[in-house]
Amino acid sequence: MEKVGESVAVTKLLIVDDEEGIVEEVKDFFLEEGFEVATADTGKGGMDCIKTMKPDIVLLDIKLPDISGLQVLKMCKEISPNTKVIVNTGYVDQSIIDEAEKLGRDAFLQKPFNLLLLKEEVDRLLAL
Repeated sequence: MEKVGESVAVTKLLIVDDEEGIVEEVKDFFLEEGFEVATADTGKGGMDCIKTMKPDIVLLDIKLPDISGLQVLKMCKEISPNTKVIVNTGYVDQSIIDEAEKLGRDAFLQKPFNLLLLKEEVDRLLAL
């Protein structure tokens, strides 16, 4: 039996954010980097994706139109503890940052963020 090439694991990234411009920019960037990318524009949509996709990395906005990103973070860490979560927001509130840390966020970025900085965070988390 002939062995066909080894399959290479593709890193799965989920973007949960309701800001379409950010989603498209980040999605296009990571698709070019060879990632499998899924998106959700609501917290509930993000939770559904986490359950089915089991992403390696989640880029998670705290302010979502339906539920708090903190609820999504909590659920993510419960059902997919190996998933690394990068929390981001344009509204810096220390209590929210502290709560995200307690819930297990792996990194925090303030919006607007630089795509190269985001890529560095993703690479750092994947190396852990």
